[in-house]
Amino acid sequence: MRHSIWSALWQREWQLKWRNAGGWLQPLVFFIMVLVLFPLAAGANMGLLTKIGVAAVWIAALLSVLLGLESLFRSDLDDGTLEQIITARRSLALWALLKIALHWLTGGFILTGLSVLSMPLFNLTAAEEGILSLSLLLGTPILTLLGAVAAALTVSLRGHNLLIPLIALPLQLPILIFACGAVDLMRTGGNPYPVLILLLGLLILALVFIPFALAAALRLAVQH
Repeated sequence: MRHSIWSALWQREWQLKWRNAGGWLQPLVFFIMVLVLFPLAAGANMGLLTKIGVAAVWIAALLSVLLGLESLFRSDLDDGTLEQIITARRSLALWALLKIALHWLTGGFILTGLSVLSMPLFNLTAAEEGILSLSLLLGTPILTLLGAVAAALTVSLRGHNLLIPLIALPLQLPILIFACGAVDLMRTGGNPYPVLILLLGLLILALVFIPFALAAALRLAVQH
């Protein structure tokens, strides 16, 4: 019985995603546009493009993640779904994690695949692109989880769109710095895998603790 409830919630979230396809396609289009515009702005200097390529991809990914967080919990608060989850005594932390997982699958996961565009655009090697893709695969879920905290804290506030990046960016910037450093290490002959292992450790910690912080923030939003 419990399994069927969570399965129904998962199917409901998928249906809502497909009905509002523009909501998750917009960040993907934005990501591609930023990647294309960076080389146009930098000119034909391939050395410069190669140097800034990894940072450009990560900046585009970070901004795309922030762009898609605005409505993560808003509709659930407005239509009473949050209140129903609490009233039914279901795990609010697990429900929030389910929503974030689906949000990442239609966002950060696809961004990771789209990052192959950086090879021709920024003249990255296959090895550099491989490390970049791994860093995105580990880093974008962390960015999404941290951004979800900001979305949950501001979901009941008017004009909260401006507050989400202000809260999320200071938490997300260290992830961007670590992830960009992985490719830089490889370019200088170092070992990038300790950085990737660090990102994996941070992802595990985020998956363990952030859902409970989200549950507390969402419960507070319903009470107010």
